[in-house]
Amino acid sequence: MKKILLVSGCSFTDPDWWSEYHPEMDTSWPKWPELLAKKLNMDYVNLGSSGAGNEYIYSSLLDYITNPQKDVDRIGLVIPAWTQCQRRDYQRGLNGRWLSRRLDVDGDIFGWVNKSLKYMLSLQLVCERYNLSYKQFQMLNLYNDFMDGLTVSDREIKSGKYPKGHKLEYPGYNNDEKKVVNIITNYEDRLDTKHFIGWPFMNNFGGYSFVHKYLSNHYVSELDSHPNKEGQELIAEKLYDRLG
Repeated sequence: MKKILLVSGCSFTDPDWWSEYHPEMDTSWPKWPELLAKKLNMDYVNLGSSGAGNEYIYSSLLDYITNPQKDVDRIGLVIPAWTQCQRRDYQRGLNGRWLSRRLDVDGDIFGWVNKSLKYMLSLQLVCERYNLSYKQFQMLNLYNDFMDGLTVSDREIKSGKYPKGHKLEYPGYNNDEKKVVNIITNYEDRLDTKHFIGWPFMNNFGGYSFVHKYLSNHYVSELDSHPNKEGQELIAEKLYDRLG
């Protein structure tokens, strides 16, 4: 029986993702978890969900790994595709349905980055506890998109809340990035960075996020920055090259 590639992420990973900008477009092309699993000769479980933040990504993997009804021995590789830090995830209802907001109305960039790093460290400890192979990587920029001015969503534009192309002004100060960098580098002694592809995932400090390094020419359109078919294939290819 094949081992399982266990993956979670946001819309860049979601197997059922569709374009809000181009709802008529057929986006059923294989996403990177499916493509990577084929390269590795593995089955796969893709828990990715559009709009999800890092709390969901961590929690969905944790729930699967610790579920007594799942065969943890079948899990051959765990990969979280981390996303933007300013997103907020929460659960509602008896069954714990996950919902998300694109921008957390509480906290600030320092707290959000700190929380995301805790999820990364905690997932590492969970995988070590269950003796699971794992690789982490940053799919979207962790904090840059928010600090550079977060582009409003197509849904917000259609509702009339913001004009097309509007960006939310960063509410902090010019030197905040230095403080964020210090928060991240302070985790180097706790995180096993050899299991983190692209560490320290900051473009100006020798690391990278996948969206910045590989996907600039593989978007759906000028309006929609999600990876197209070739972009998904490229993500799988680059991950496969870095798993050895």
